Amino acid sequence: MLALPEIGFEESVTRHNCNVAVAADWIEISLLEGEDEIALPQIGDVLQEQGIYPRTDDGKVGEFCAEFLEMVWVELERRAALLKDVAFFSVTPMRIRRTQKWDEIIPVSFLLLLSCSSYFPSLRKFNKGHYIEQGELFEEICELSLSNNGWQAARTGWSSRQGAKKLEATVAAAAQALDEPNINPAEVKLDRQENEAGCDLVCYRPYPDRWTGRPVVLVQCASGDNFEKKLGTPSIDRWRNYIGFSTIPLRGFCTPRAFEPDDFQRHSRKVSGVLIERFRLLQPFAQNGLAIPHSLQQRMKAWIRPRLDALPKLR
Repeated sequence: MLALPEIGFEESVTRHNCNVAVAADWIEISLLEGEDEIALPQIGDVLQEQGIYPRTDDGKVGEFCAEFLEMVWVELERRAALLKDVAFFSVTPMRIRRTQKWDEIIPVSFLLLLSCSSYFPSLRKFNKGHYIEQGELFEEICELSLSNNGWQAARTGWSSRQGAKKLEATVAAAAQALDEPNINPAEVKLDRQENEAGCDLVCYRPYPDRWTGRPVVLVQCASGDNFEKKLGTPSIDRWRNYIGFSTIPLRGFCTPRAFEPDDFQRHSRKVSGVLIERFRLLQPFAQNGLAIPHSLQQRMKAWIRPRLDALPKLR
C-alpha cells in the first residue's frame, strides 16, 4: 500500500478525527498504483501501526478502528455504484479488488491523482511550473463532461490553448459562446489587467428556438489544492457588469475532489450555485460510455504516469 496521506488522518481515540473521503482516495490510489487487492484488516493494521487508532493487545483491528473502516467501506461502495463501468475496483465485505488498470479509465485516474496532489509532498513537486498544463487538462475534462450532460459548454479561461488571455478577450469569448451581445466596454476596461475574472467555462441549456433567456452557468474550474479560496468565484455581480445577460447566470464550481456529505454541503453554501465534484464530472463517462478524444487521452497519460511512479509506498 501507499504511505498515509499528509492530511486527512489524525489520532483518533474517543472520536473519529479522520476524513472518510481522503481515506477512500488513499485506498483507491493504492489500487491504481499497482495493488491487486487490499484486505480490510490490512488497512486497519496500517492505521494502528501508524498511531492513528489505538493498538489492541491481541493484534486484531479494534472496534473503534473497525467502526471507521465500515464508514470508509460504505463510501467505497457508493463510489463503485456511481462509477458503473468506469469503476476500476469492486468491493466485497472484506476486500477491495482492482478490476481495471489506470490507463483503461483515464478520466478517473486523472481526477483521482489531481485530488491526491495535495495529500502527498512527492506529487506537489510536479506542480512547480506546470499549473497551466494541469489547468488545461482539467478544463478540457470539465468541458467534455458538461457538453455531454445536456449543456452547451465553451472554455474561456486564461489557460485555454485557444482561449482568452486577458479580460477583454475573455468577456468577448463568453458573450459569443452565450449569444449575449450586450457587452459594457467601460466596465471591462476598469478590470482590463485581469485574466478571466474567475470564469474558466460558460455553459447553457439549449432550446430549439436558439433565443437567449436560457439557464446560464459561469464556471470556475479549480484543479489545485487552493480550491477553497476560489469557492465564491466567479463573481456573478461583476460579470453582470461586463455583460448584460438576458437571464441572471448561476455560479458553477468544478473540482476533482470528492467530499463527505457535510463537507459537500458546507462548500455548496460557499459556492452559492452548483458544486460539480469528481463523481458529477464522471457521470457522462459512467452512464453514457463517453470516451475522451485520442489526443487528450495521450496528454493525460503523459501527465499521469510520472505521478503514479512518484507516489510514496509504505516502508
